[in-house]
Amino acid sequence: MSELAVTGGRAIRSTPWPQWPRTTAAAEAAVTDVLRSGRWAVSGLSNGAGDAYDTRFARAFAQYNGVGFCIPTANGTSALMCAMRALGIGAGDEVIVPGLTWVACASAVVAIGATPVLVDIDPHSLCIDPAAARDALTPRTRAIMAVHLFNAVADLDSLTALANDAGIALIEDCAQAHGARWRGKRVGSIGTVGTFSMQNGKVLTAGEGGACICSDAELADRIYRARSDGRRLSAQRAPAGRMDLEEAGGVFAQNFCLSEIQAAVLCARLHDLDDENRLRAQRVERLRRSLSEIGGFGLQRSSAGSEQTTLYHFPVRLEGPAFDGIDAAPVGTALSAELGCWVHQPYAPLDRHALLEAGRASVPRPLRNADEAHRRHVVLPHWLFLGAERDIDDIASAFDKVKRNARQLEAAS
Repeated sequence: MSELAVTGGRAIRSTPWPQWPRTTAAAEAAVTDVLRSGRWAVSGLSNGAGDAYDTRFARAFAQYNGVGFCIPTANGTSALMCAMRALGIGAGDEVIVPGLTWVACASAVVAIGATPVLVDIDPHSLCIDPAAARDALTPRTRAIMAVHLFNAVADLDSLTALANDAGIALIEDCAQAHGARWRGKRVGSIGTVGTFSMQNGKVLTAGEGGACICSDAELADRIYRARSDGRRLSAQRAPAGRMDLEEAGGVFAQNFCLSEIQAAVLCARLHDLDDENRLRAQRVERLRRSLSEIGGFGLQRSSAGSEQTTLYHFPVRLEGPAFDGIDAAPVGTALSAELGCWVHQPYAPLDRHALLEAGRASVPRPLRNADEAHRRHVVLPHWLFLGAERDIDDIASAFDKVKRNARQLEAAS
């Protein structure tokens, strides 16, 4: 097995990985209940059978995160947009965004008429660098967006203090961190507002979906109206044949509601989230030990105060002489061939993204750490860690094999 699979050798693995997304009997029963109910949206007419699944999930997810309020949304992007609109952010305002994250963090800012200000990341956590955020503050700054990226929690000690000192909002983007904890609290509950994505690859998913959480009743009401065409949930449950929503207005609003089918899936799958997160955490510790023994690889470090991280992607940094002069891209391709799954680089820095061309974003300083992270890391998806210990041993064997044969990849860098 000395020749890499990508150049014609025999692959480490030929068996399939755990499927994601997962379905369960409970999820299928909940979806069937919706399909037969005659009510497929929170804006549909009540069937008199109790709360909509949208309302049930909102209550359950708020309780799970230890906050007063949850407002489900159509996706993570709309969660960010509704949160920022509810905070009064708009044209002429600036929102500080980490330069290494999914583009929606910045494009959501553009969509509400504000300007994303892209700042560099901490090279160890890969999350926003509080010092870079502080340097980017201007009189137009209205919020800092802290993205808990991959398998880490951002430095919430520093970011909370910075936002409080500046008198601005701290938005926690928890799209990749469902269930993570920081100093005894769930992420998303520390800042002014927390947002989530339930897109297909996320650790809690309904294919698409999102949510905002907070503990401020007035802010929650504005977010609810922003995602519901200006309507709010009626104080009294509507009788059968009537709508649970009532006109309210007061904010610029659109329809960013979940379907009842999506909300039903989330209600069912929320019960599995902690168990699946624990299994991923156990499996990844085995890989950490193996990579340490092999040598030549660095691992992401969460910020001080992190008590529990959520494994969404597992980033591995290429270090040591074996990888000198070799870019992460061909290494990811080689690992993909060995393992039969997609192993790839992290996001490219946002200042390169086509959606942010034509001056849509501000970049006060070069994103050097973000660029280095993109060039030197590969990431593994979370569902690889839902299998058996032997699956983890296959991953370690693939890294070992690629390291020993890395010179075969030199021409591709």
